[in-house]
Amino acid sequence: MEQSFENLVPYAKSIGAVDAKLMKARDIVLDSRSLLKCRFGCGRWGKYWTCQPNIGISIDEFTETLQKYQTALVLKCVEPKIAQEITLAVEKEAMMQHGAIFAFGMALCVQCEDCAFPDPCRFPHLARPSMDGLGIDIAKTVEPLGFKVEFDAQGNLLPAWYTMVLLD
Repeated sequence: MEQSFENLVPYAKSIGAVDAKLMKARDIVLDSRSLLKCRFGCGRWGKYWTCQPNIGISIDEFTETLQKYQTALVLKCVEPKIAQEITLAVEKEAMMQHGAIFAFGMALCVQCEDCAFPDPCRFPHLARPSMDGLGIDIAKTVEPLGFKVEFDAQGNLLPAWYTMVLLD
């Protein structure tokens, strides 16, 4: 019997998400080109435990793992720190209230101002990898939900942070 996670949507909104929508995990769009953008478009590459190549999970391994999930919750937030907190809270709620013991959040980790890398992570229980670092095309994944990744005229990401919790 398929688990219903509908009540996680209003829960996420009640703790600060601008919006939240459930989707089928099979509709998550994977594209290995996301690593090119990580490697050559992001200053976090190789400097954070939660970014490639330090995640320690290849896109192929993540693809295999993703196939075990049926449902995901996409969260829209306005600030990365809040997005990380909400993502972790929803992950915990899914585990505690729904028995989704493999619930797994993905959010740009901003727990520390400066990551401890290469020293051990100071908050491994709070650290999660970013979606694009695992090969998820965020724009194509969120678009069918009515969300949009947008940039200003200078190419800077407009303030909409998307995170995800894989649920079952």
